[in-house]
Amino acid sequence: MDGRLKSIPGRSLEILHRVWRRTGNDRVLNRAAELAFWFLLGFFPMAVSVVSIASLFHPIGESRGMLMQYVGEVLPSSASGLVGRVLGQTTGAGRAWLTLLFALWSTSSATSGIMETLNAISDTKEQRSWWKAKLVAIFLAIATGVVLTTALITVLFGPELLLHLLPNVAGADVWKVAQWPAAGVLLVLAMLCLYRLAPSVKQHWTRIIPGSAIGAMIWIVASPIFRFYIRHFSDFGLLYGSLGTLIILILWFYLSGIAILIGGEINAALQADGK
Repeated sequence: MDGRLKSIPGRSLEILHRVWRRTGNDRVLNRAAELAFWFLLGFFPMAVSVVSIASLFHPIGESRGMLMQYVGEVLPSSASGLVGRVLGQTTGAGRAWLTLLFALWSTSSATSGIMETLNAISDTKEQRSWWKAKLVAIFLAIATGVVLTTALITVLFGPELLLHLLPNVAGADVWKVAQWPAAGVLLVLAMLCLYRLAPSVKQHWTRIIPGSAIGAMIWIVASPIFRFYIRHFSDFGLLYGSLGTLIILILWFYLSGIAILIGGEINAALQADGK
């Protein structure tokens, strides 16, 4: 037993070294740049659709404002301002429903890119037929929209629900504390579903928990660091002019892609270690 415990740090270092080596061999940084394009293409239509569906249960202005509050927590102010302006121009008046089909296509293209990349990371070829793989990509796109819409509706009605469940406790104060751990759990669950369904290889749920948790943690830590860097150490407006805000948004998608792919590399390394 003691020998097994002593070997744990050694195995951890070995797996860490394997992940580092595989990250370079699989061109994770280049593949994350490809994903950033698809994320950018699908982000705005998906956000418009989420706000539009949430507005069926709550006033659209409050739905949009609540979404922007959370976007502002992870994006630099200039990029979140761009998102807010786009949502303000494209939501309402029934036009947003016209984006739903495009949101499905663009988001499924992003999930197809993730599927292809995770297959390469897992050292496997796509074994599903074209239409089955496309159905999985569409399912993941729909699931993303459902999760985001559910999260937004939960955020909108969470304080009221807590007030009914805990009438003697300040529901708003409890929600301020509980919402972030809940968001973290939701992110890990989303990662779990992605790593379980996207690759064309069967992986047990327990094998993909470490990569899901670490991938989510990388994203959670990288977002505020990126905001701090943009706010204090860079001036993209000086370098790129009016395109600076868009570049910032693309870089954030790039970091998000890196977090997803590193989590996939960890799962692949653990899978190889278990063989």
